[in-house]
Amino acid sequence: MKFKILSRITAMIIALGFAVTLNAQTETEAVDALKDGVAKSQSKDYLGAIESFKKCVSIYDELDLSASENRATAASQIPSMQYKYALSLYKKKDYDGSIEAFNTLVDYAETYDDAKMKRKAEGIIPKLYYAKGAGLISSEDYDGAIAALDKAIELDPDYPMSYVRKAQVYKERDDEANFKQSIDGAITAANTKNDNKTKETAEKLASNYYLVAGANAVKGENWADGEKYFKALMEYKEADEDIYYQLAVIYNKQSKWDEAVEAANKALELMGDVETKDAKIYFEMGNSYYGKGDNAAACDAYSKANKGDYAEAAKYQMEHVVKCQ
Repeated sequence: MKFKILSRITAMIIALGFAVTLNAQTETEAVDALKDGVAKSQSKDYLGAIESFKKCVSIYDELDLSASENRATAASQIPSMQYKYALSLYKKKDYDGSIEAFNTLVDYAETYDDAKMKRKAEGIIPKLYYAKGAGLISSEDYDGAIAALDKAIELDPDYPMSYVRKAQVYKERDDEANFKQSIDGAITAANTKNDNKTKETAEKLASNYYLVAGANAVKGENWADGEKYFKALMEYKEADEDIYYQLAVIYNKQSKWDEAVEAANKALELMGDVETKDAKIYFEMGNSYYGKGDNAAACDAYSKANKGDYAEAAKYQMEHVVKCQ
């Protein structure tokens, strides 16, 4: 009987000794995995390092040693390695690959309780979509650019340059409605961020667009569009005498006499004390008054336009059209 009991105890001791040895060997493997991860990170094999650090974490968890300092070290390195890998793809301008890698980083940051790295990744991802969109504009893939920029805006509505880039696409497509919407979005976002530099960029882009569009509309005698574009121009550029002069011309062509007189007066007010350059404005004012049937005011305006390049035209109007006394 004693022999049987001793045999059982001996077997238990042997088994216990084997288990202790197995645990020691397995923990050694965890340390080896940690060391391997460090070595791979130093050689910039970031994905290989991640797998080694994951292995280390997994072994410690299986051994119910989750409080191990080595386990914590390995876990902290996983988001860090993923960040370096994602950043390496961005530097190669592999935007799709980098976006995917940063999204994986968000997952790792959640799994391994790295709130700082999660915030960092979530802040970078919209800018990657922006960079992708900007690159696609350069290659004239406008549909792809809009899709990428829309995603950037979805993730970060307050990043003004995403709207500016969209406006550039719509400018190329001469899509005025979407152009204006994008410009206004850029200005709103820039105001939110107190980003005066980007706001000025957006306003300058809009000013150039509407100035050219307005001039082309006048050249093509498309008076309604000309009026719309020059009015829009004043939303983004401080009004000057040239804008109001163009509006005076446009209003006269549409028989909007009162609006034409008002625009001409505003042009004169902004022009200030100039000797002969105001002749064209007075000439349009004369046309306005004549159109509305106020011949006396028309004669007065034409008389003030009777100088420089407009002298001959003004004199003709006074003598043969209005027949000023």
